[in-house]
Amino acid sequence: MRWKLLIASASLIVAFTLIGILHAYEEELPKNPYQRGLILFKLSKYAEAKENFDRVIARRPKHKKAYCYRGKCLLELDKLEDALRDFNKCLQLNPEFPLGYVGRAQIYIQRKEFGKALEDVKKAQSLEQADDEIFYMEGIIYGYQKKVMEAIEAFKKCLEVNPSHAYAHYQIGLAYFNIKKADLAIIHLEKFLYLAPEAPEAAQVRNLLNFLRK
Repeated sequence: MRWKLLIASASLIVAFTLIGILHAYEEELPKNPYQRGLILFKLSKYAEAKENFDRVIARRPKHKKAYCYRGKCLLELDKLEDALRDFNKCLQLNPEFPLGYVGRAQIYIQRKEFGKALEDVKKAQSLEQADDEIFYMEGIIYGYQKKVMEAIEAFKKCLEVNPSHAYAHYQIGLAYFNIKKADLAIIHLEKFLYLAPEAPEAAQVRNLLNFLRK
C-alpha cells in the first residue's frame, strides 16, 4: 500500500512541476498578442499563435501583418481556404506587402496552380528582391513545371543571397543529376550534406553520391 502512496505522491510532484513550467513559460511570453503570436508561430505552436492573431484582428481589423501571420498559421493547420482569405485580406489592405504574396503562392503551389503561384512570387521579388526564400520558392515552382534550367537559375539566385541555404544546394544537385551533369550534381549534393548532415534526405543523398562517383 505504501508503494502506491509513494507513486501517487511522485505523480503529483511531477504534475505540479509541469504546471509550474507551463506557467513560467506563459509568463515569459509578451503580453502583446501580436508579439506573443509571432513567438508562438516560431515555436510551431500554430493553433495558439492563431488565437493571438484572432485577438489582434478583433481589436484592429486593418492590421495587415496579423492577417498575414494568421494566414501562415492556417496554412500550417491545413486550412487552405481560410488561409487564402487572410492572405487576400492582407493584400487588399496593403498590395505592396511581399509576405502576403509569398503566403498566397504557397497555397497555389499546394493546389497545383503554378501559373498563379509564379505570378505572386514574381510580385514578391519585385518588392523584396534579395530574399533567398522567395528565389527558392520560384525554383520549386519551376521544378513542378518541369522547367529544369529555369529552376536551376532560380536556385542559383537563392544561393547568391544565401550560400548556406542547404535545400537550394539539394534541389540544384537533383536538377543537375536529372540533366546528366554529374560533376555539378556532386558539388551541390556534397554541400547539402555538409550543411545538413542530419536532414531526412541525407541517406538518400549519400546513396546518390555513391552512384554518381562510380
